[in-house]
Amino acid sequence: MYQLFIGGNYVDGKGKKIDVINPADNTVVDSFYSATKEQAKEALETAQETFKTWGKTSVMERCRLLSKFADLVEEHQDEISRLNSLETGKPYGEAYGDTGFCLNVLRFHAEEAKRVYGTTLNDYNSQRGSVYHMVEKRPVGVVVGHLAWNYPMYNAALKIGPVIGSGCTAVLKPSSQTPLATLFLGKLIREAGIPDGVINILAGSSSELGYALNSSTIPRLIGLIGSTDTALKVMSDSATSVKRFSFELGGNAPTIVSWSADLAAAADTIASMKMGNSGQMCVDHNRIYIHESVYDQFCDMMLERLEKYKVGQGADEGMIIGPMINRSAQKTMADLVEDAVDKGARLVLGGKIPEGMPEGSAFFEPTLLLDCNRSMKVYQQEIFGPIAALSKYSDYDEILAEAADTDGGLSSYLFSHDTKEIAKAVEIFNSGEVLINVDGIGDVEFLPHCGIGNSGLGCDNSLWSLDEYFDLKRVKILP
Repeated sequence: MYQLFIGGNYVDGKGKKIDVINPADNTVVDSFYSATKEQAKEALETAQETFKTWGKTSVMERCRLLSKFADLVEEHQDEISRLNSLETGKPYGEAYGDTGFCLNVLRFHAEEAKRVYGTTLNDYNSQRGSVYHMVEKRPVGVVVGHLAWNYPMYNAALKIGPVIGSGCTAVLKPSSQTPLATLFLGKLIREAGIPDGVINILAGSSSELGYALNSSTIPRLIGLIGSTDTALKVMSDSATSVKRFSFELGGNAPTIVSWSADLAAAADTIASMKMGNSGQMCVDHNRIYIHESVYDQFCDMMLERLEKYKVGQGADEGMIIGPMINRSAQKTMADLVEDAVDKGARLVLGGKIPEGMPEGSAFFEPTLLLDCNRSMKVYQQEIFGPIAALSKYSDYDEILAEAADTDGGLSSYLFSHDTKEIAKAVEIFNSGEVLINVDGIGDVEFLPHCGIGNSGLGCDNSLWSLDEYFDLKRVKILP
């Protein structure tokens, strides 16, 4: 039975018991008792009290503790990854990679926090030395972090890294579907010597716990990795005081494959991302447009690559994809395929729940749909699953305008070696990330991961993310 982490101690939740289900075999991994709104208040008050002293800790001390914590995560990487694999259902290799992303982010912030600078300004209307102006950066205070289920360790690090590096304190709420590996981090936080109350970890019902955290007047910053609808609810609940927000939300990523593209490289990239984490990535390729002159060839390439993937779990060998996060997500995939086929798409691979898997599991086959169009749900909404939806185009300017026509501006992709096409894409794509001939994952801790419009506010990763955890304080001195 797992426990909550409040004030440096593990404590039982006082709410209802929640089972964590492995979607690969429908078994119970473990259980925990949900936090109540009273425990949410306790955690916030603990973080607020701790900030009074922690916020004054030296930069070098904070970075030393963050580095120590990262070292402990690395020492326990196998254990954390096994737990991650069980609660998400993802293959062990992908879970291990998630912990690797976590380590990269923690270590980046342990160094980047040393490079947070203030500045001095000359007074334009006075002699030098007669008046002094300084601008300093001070930690904002208590942070609430709502974490998504798809990459539990990476998402946790995206908040823990800048919180500790900046001198803030935090209450983190992992998804109740995948809280176990995140709750385990409390043990390592304590072992690293990070003061009690700096990082608090709660899990439980979003309807009760989420509202209690957001509506409190204690948090100064609320971070969310999740959906646009959830972000709107968070903002509404938070209107009890002036707060700032850092939201990484969903997208509807367009992908254009030009006649000039390296088709093999493009097919490799798109296939690996569509199958990675079973397609449950906010930056994944969603609407995939192929130039008519290379359409048939590219479709054959995608089929060849996707046929190599099989559903599986844990340490299964080969190119395997794990289950969807739950049966509801599995049903969504089946509904998307049915809608596309009913509206004229050609289903050439997958498209159904695989046979021979454990009863109640949430697997869905690697799927390839051809000849898709705007009327289909696979183009209207974020797929978030292992479905590759392809269509052909003839006019680049027209398809670029169509591709950019979305209010979910997170990631956009172009595979092309035509410089004019590249230049137009950079200008027309209205997204936080424009990716040319590359994927959207990998060495990202030093690069901003940000959305535009309904895809988010602010960013994760990079020095720009760290900036969000500081207030500016202007000081004027007349000697």
